[in-house]
Amino acid sequence: ITFDGSRRIVTTTPASTAWPSANLAIFVPVRLAVPATVYKLVVGAGATTAGNFDVGIYDIGGNRLVSSGARAKGNSVEHVIDIADLFLGPGLYYLAMAADGTNNYIMITPIGVSPVPLQKTRLYGVLGVATSYPLPATVILAAATLAPFPSIAAYLRRY
Repeated sequence: ITFDGSRRIVTTTPASTAWPSANLAIFVPVRLAVPATVYKLVVGAGATTAGNFDVGIYDIGGNRLVSSGARAKGNSVEHVIDIADLFLGPGLYYLAMAADGTNNYIMITPIGVSPVPLQKTRLYGVLGVATSYPLPATVILAAATLAPFPSIAAYLRRY
């Protein structure tokens, strides 16, 4: 991960940005230090209304653990999606999102002059898989080939 002089991760402000390519799945790493249960997933929709998306969680082996299934995209809204509770132990997981078109979503693009944004995206550990809409049961994870990645999140709870 790259930092500026104040030790902040250097990215742009999340913005409404076109999904890089139709049917692309993007995988954003999340490391859990303690066990937790995921009960909701969140996606930021950009300025356009059209299109569909699927959001989920994968393990490091590329196995889908849960997904929302195909969802119609709203305009400039935060989609908070209930999922079946999923218990996760400590470890590395991927929040995954795929879209069926190139409509706008809230995306994060690292700052810099090309090819720096793509290099930073790869340093963050973001991965991508083409032709993966809706999210498949298993994938072979590969390095990201485009700089922007989605602003997605998971609601976690501990007991």
